[in-house]
Amino acid sequence: MALFPSRQDGARGWAKLRQHAEREGHARVPYGHEEGAHPLGQWVAEQRRACRAGQMSGLRARRMERLGMVWSPYEVAWEEGLTAARG
Repeated sequence: MALFPSRQDGARGWAKLRQHAEREGHARVPYGHEEGAHPLGQWVAEQRRACRAGQMSGLRARRMERLGMVWSPYEVAWEEGLTAARG
């Protein structure tokens, strides 16, 4: 069962992700983060899972990437650490 199965919940998640990205300058949302009462971090984790499982359209993935979606926060953190170590 999907965490947010309805189209309305998907639209709400998208809107909250957009708000977060506009405010923070990225869409790297921690798992426990909430936007208001919306569990945005959980919603983003579900989007990552759906993408890995091939259950997300390319159009939706590109739309999220335009907001700065980070599909693998661990990989980004590793690259940032490596860049800092080299500097």
